[in-house]
Amino acid sequence: MANGYVTKVTFINNQLVVKIGLDDFTPGESLEISGYATQAGGAFAVFHDIQPVPEKDPDGETSMWVQAPPSAAFMKGKAVTVVLSAARVWTTVLGERQPGPVSSLDQDESADEGMTWDDVRHVKYAAPLSAGHAGHTPTGEDATFPDRT
Repeated sequence: MANGYVTKVTFINNQLVVKIGLDDFTPGESLEISGYATQAGGAFAVFHDIQPVPEKDPDGETSMWVQAPPSAAFMKGKAVTVVLSAARVWTTVLGERQPGPVSSLDQDESADEGMTWDDVRHVKYAAPLSAGHAGHTPTGEDATFPDRT
């Protein structure tokens, strides 16, 4: 399992900028980065972004940057704690395994208690370089989500 890790936090243009090391991820693969940075005294900044993993830089590192406005001033001399999640992005289309009677497409019906969507019809990764698992299709130029026949 690949992991991201924080290597630097910098205050630039009224934004907290977080540098994330991504050595275990494949360049071109889409990652969802989310988390927050906090500091004793109440300052925090929440970040969320989806970006492709870049190629290695001249130093041989793979890094990504995210930024967020802080809630209050971060202070010199105090440690910053960052909680980070770096996850591959994919889409799954689920249908009803045993659908009820087909009604008019123009009519919406509320789901009944216990309604379940568990028929995996299609899975696509958000980047062409992610191999996925058997039966899962990496995204290419086709971004449609057709049902299985």
